[in-house]
Amino acid sequence: MENIKNIEETILTYTSAWNETEPEVIEERIGRCWAPEATYTDRLTDTITGQAAITNLIISSYKQMGSRTFKVLGEPDTHHNSGCFRWLAIRPEGYPVIGMDYFEFDSDYRITRIVGFF
Repeated sequence: MENIKNIEETILTYTSAWNETEPEVIEERIGRCWAPEATYTDRLTDTITGQAAITNLIISSYKQMGSRTFKVLGEPDTHHNSGCFRWLAIRPEGYPVIGMDYFEFDSDYRITRIVGFF
């Protein structure tokens, strides 16, 4: 059975990385929750692979979205080492963005894949 507390911690660590602006802090958080060969894709991003790639995506996203704060909306829903969670991006200017990420994780509860929807 999956340990929901470990999964929640992984998702909160991942989401908190998106709230950071310092590359070193982003790298540290991603290193804790992201498997080395994990992939990410969304409607604006071709599939990227690895911790450095997701760190660079987070940093570059500030050019696209500007300042924002991501919040997880409720517990992730999981089964069979996969799941989804809803999130809200609150921005000082402009409208909030609501999204959902589908994710997969390994036996160490590190993310191995994210597909984002917003």
